[in-house]
Amino acid sequence: MAERFEFVLEVFEALVVGRATGGDVRRYPLRAGNLPSDPVRFVHIARQVYDALEERRLSVSGELHPGVRTAFELLADPRISVAVSGIDGLGADVAVLVVSDGAQALGITQAPDSDELLFSLFADEELVEVVTGVLPPAPAATTGRHVVHRAAGREVSAMAAKRIAEAEFDEEETDAFGMIEVKAVVRPGRRPPAEKPSDVAVLERVLAEPRLGGGHIAVSAQGRRGERLSGEPLSWLDTADGRYLVHTRSGEGGELTAEYVPAGRADLARAIRDAIAAVY
Repeated sequence: MAERFEFVLEVFEALVVGRATGGDVRRYPLRAGNLPSDPVRFVHIARQVYDALEERRLSVSGELHPGVRTAFELLADPRISVAVSGIDGLGADVAVLVVSDGAQALGITQAPDSDELLFSLFADEELVEVVTGVLPPAPAATTGRHVVHRAAGREVSAMAAKRIAEAEFDEEETDAFGMIEVKAVVRPGRRPPAEKPSDVAVLERVLAEPRLGGGHIAVSAQGRRGERLSGEPLSWLDTADGRYLVHTRSGEGGELTAEYVPAGRADLARAIRDAIAAVY
């Protein structure tokens, strides 16, 4: 049965515990520095950490609380990892790392401008729900699904496609589906039907409005041979029109593609579940 336990550590405390257990918190997107390389200074800090943990009953006579030990053991050898980083609607940083061994899961949250890390143990069955809940609530965008393409002059990563797709679009770029324009026959007394705005034009209009947050969700797993498997990049973008999930990929010829898909909470949960299943 999965454990449920929460505790808070300062970054330097987590680094010391990690040194002893093998669970290193220096993982994206958490902000953590390094312990001093000088042995004398390290021993001094380690003693401070020992006393602090004993006082908070996270350690008893040098033995870590079982929940603390479980958390760092998970961090040392996770089967699946999900990193969520970005900015919320108030402009504050979002930094959450979730790991799981298939039964027991751990979430580590770092508050904006803080050296405190909140560790939360929960069941693996709740992983998708927990990751979904990291993002602030937002309705799905109302403008529909849009795909944009751009030929890359140089080879770039798929993660860079989102940044390129959100950049200023060239006015002469064709619409995302490459559709051939068909001219309507003008009949007396009737106006020709208005042309449907291209995906690029719609996104230009949406992205011209204030952006209310966004970020990236990176999923990785440990393969059967010990190799690290990484899923395709998944991003979210909150606009005045609502939330989009942004799927990016690059073609063999360097073409970059970004697909903007309106996403409510259920859509977000489904995308996260699919991303995890793809590397599990």
